[in-house]
Amino acid sequence: MFKQLPPLKALRAFEAAARHGSFTEAAKELSLTQGAISYQVRQLESKLDITLFQRSARLVTLTGAGQSLYRTVHRLFRELEDEILSISPGRQQLILTISVSTYFVTRWLSARLGNFLNNHPEITLRLQHSVNDPDFTVDNVDLAIRWGDGSWPGSESELLLPSPMIALCSPQLITAENPLTRLDDLRVQTFLHDQDGTDRWRDWLHQAGLEDLGSGHGPIIVDPNVRIQSAIDGHGLVLADNLIRDDIEAGRLVAPFEIILEGFGFHLLYSSDAKRRHAFRLFRQWLLNETDRPNNCRGDAT
Repeated sequence: MFKQLPPLKALRAFEAAARHGSFTEAAKELSLTQGAISYQVRQLESKLDITLFQRSARLVTLTGAGQSLYRTVHRLFRELEDEILSISPGRQQLILTISVSTYFVTRWLSARLGNFLNNHPEITLRLQHSVNDPDFTVDNVDLAIRWGDGSWPGSESELLLPSPMIALCSPQLITAENPLTRLDDLRVQTFLHDQDGTDRWRDWLHQAGLEDLGSGHGPIIVDPNVRIQSAIDGHGLVLADNLIRDDIEAGRLVAPFEIILEGFGFHLLYSSDAKRRHAFRLFRQWLLNETDRPNNCRGDAT
């Protein structure tokens, strides 16, 4: 039945090399020499009669056939590891890797994680900071949490927290030399921007009837925590969500206008393969339960 399968050690060497994009890093992970990894990959290519890598002096990249094989092999190794750990006697660790921004971790997730970890000590969570769209066929992550409108081609998504955007600023801008009291006053204000492609100032200003301003003038500050602190310090207006409610209630930020940009929120993203993993199912259900609780948009876990 399995006579046509290549040797497992060759597939393991290929999977590690493809994941790292490096024979050297694969060798370190598997405690082998670079030559041993190269030999196993060549044996696999010979067995399959295909080229899996394009080789150059400093790096290796997957061919089309290599990418296809990697997606399958990577998934099967993860499922095999998960199954072996789940049936092994004693307390075994199931590892779940989550791609998430530091903003969401510090303002919502961190305060709640203790509850999950106390109830599931057999699961080790790895939090990887990222704001880019995940590619589950390449990235070594099980799930991602992202803010957006719910449209992520190639991923399944579930809305966790509705998160409309509002314009906020320091109270000192309201009473500054050029006070911010009317929408037309925005023409002389500074707008604190996210990176291109995710910034929504153009949409907000269009809704405010100021589409001639485009997306407004101001610096790009990719880190949302830094962007919000810049607004608190009086450097301009920021578009933000419900997770900074504490800053509003403390008076550090105010909403000068009642214009809300609807249709956005934090979403759970994953591939269809992830649903087979026990650790994923437990964490997903816990997340959904937490977001159903009262005060789910607050940074605290009360």
